Amino acid sequence: MIKRISAALLALTMAACIFTGCSKKDESSNNTDSSVSSSAESSADDSSADQAAAIPEPSLTIDGKKIDTTNFTVCTVDGVDIDFDTFRYYYFSTLSMFQTNYGVDISTINATEGGYDTVKASVIDSLKQKIIWEKLAKENKITLTDAEKKTAVDDSISNLKANYSSEEEYQNALKATYLTEETYKDVLETQALYQKVTNTLLTNDGKYATKKADFRKIVKDGTKYCREIHVMIPYCAEVELSDTDSSSSESDDLATKLNAKYTAYTNLSEDEQKKEKEKAKKTAEEVLKKAQNGDDFATLIKNYGWDVSLDETNGNYLNKTSSNSVQGIPQELIDASFALKENEVSKELAENSNYGYFIIKRLPVDMDYVEENIDDLIYIYDSPNISKTLQEMMDKMEVSYCDGWDKITSDSIT
Repeated sequence: MIKRISAALLALTMAACIFTGCSKKDESSNNTDSSVSSSAESSADDSSADQAAAIPEPSLTIDGKKIDTTNFTVCTVDGVDIDFDTFRYYYFSTLSMFQTNYGVDISTINATEGGYDTVKASVIDSLKQKIIWEKLAKENKITLTDAEKKTAVDDSISNLKANYSSEEEYQNALKATYLTEETYKDVLETQALYQKVTNTLLTNDGKYATKKADFRKIVKDGTKYCREIHVMIPYCAEVELSDTDSSSSESDDLATKLNAKYTAYTNLSEDEQKKEKEKAKKTAEEVLKKAQNGDDFATLIKNYGWDVSLDETNGNYLNKTSSNSVQGIPQELIDASFALKENEVSKELAENSNYGYFIIKRLPVDMDYVEENIDDLIYIYDSPNISKTLQEMMDKMEVSYCDGWDKITSDSIT
C-alpha cells in the first residue's frame, strides 16, 4: 500500500515514458515500452484494423472550422514548434493518464469548471518535460550514438513490426494508439535520451547527483537519515468480506485481499466506516502492546501487517526532507521514525488518514545494504531537488499558442 514512487518522481520520467500509460511491458522488444506493443498481444478476433477503425482520422476543428494540419504548429514551447501529430499524441496520452490515475473520463472533465483547461495545461507540461531532456542533453553535450539510436529506434520498430503480418497491420496499430511512425520514432528517441541524461547527470556522481562520499556521511547521521520497519493496519483491516465481494478467498495474496477489503470499506456508510476504523484501531493498539512487550517484530508484520510493498528484511530507508514526496511514505510515519532511537519500538500509534495506523521499529542503518543500493538511494534522496530544478526550468519556458487555442475543446481533436 505504501507506494515506492510518487508523482514527484514520476514527473521526471513522464516525458520519456508518457506513451506507457496504456501499455504493457514488451519483454521481446529490448525492454522498450510502447502502447503499440500491447496491440500485438490482442486476441485473434480483435485485429489492429478493427482497433484502428474505431479511431477517427486525425483532425483539428477550431470554432467550427476544420484546420489543415499538414504544416500546422499547435504551440511553440521554449522555441520548439509542436506539430499537430505530436500534440495529438500527447493529448490522448494525457487523457489516458487522467483516466488511469484519477478515474475520470472526458465527460467528467468537461463537467468540472476549468477541467478541460487543466487537460491542456497538463499536455503543455508534458511537452515541456520532453523538451527539458533535449535541453539538458544539448547543454551538457550528451548525444545518442548511431548504435544507441539503432537500438532505441530502428531495432525497437523492427521487433514491433515482427508482430504483424503486414505493413498495413503495423500502421493500423500505430493509428490505434494515436501515433504516426514519425511521432513514434520521436517518442522512442526521447526515451533513450532521457535514460542517457539520467545516467550521466542524475546518477553516478553526475552533475545533479549527491556524491557517494557525501551520501555515506549523510546516511550515518541519525538526525538526517534513518531505517525503519513497521506494521501497517489500514482502516479497512477488520472489514468482513462476503461471498459477493470481489475477493474473499483465503488463497488470495495480500494485495488482492487488501484491495477487496478496501473496496468493501468504501462501500460502507459513514457510520459503518467509523465503526471499522475503531475496530482497526483496537487491533493496532493490541499489536502495539505486543511489540512493546518484546514480541518478534517480523512475526507481528506477518500476522497483522498490510503493507504489501514493505521489504520485511531491509525496511525503509528514510531521510527527513524528501522521503515523503519521493517514496509516497506519509509524513506521520517519517516523523515517528525519527523520534525513535535505534532498536526502539513506538510508544504510541502513528496515524495517517490514507494508510491507517502504524506500529514502528527503528533499525540501525545497514551500511552493506547502503553500498549495494547506493545509486538508487542517492537517486531517491536527490529527486526532490532534481524535481525542483526541473520545475524551475519549466517555469522559465515561454509558450506561444496557435490562433484559436482558447477555442480548442474536447470536440476539437480526433
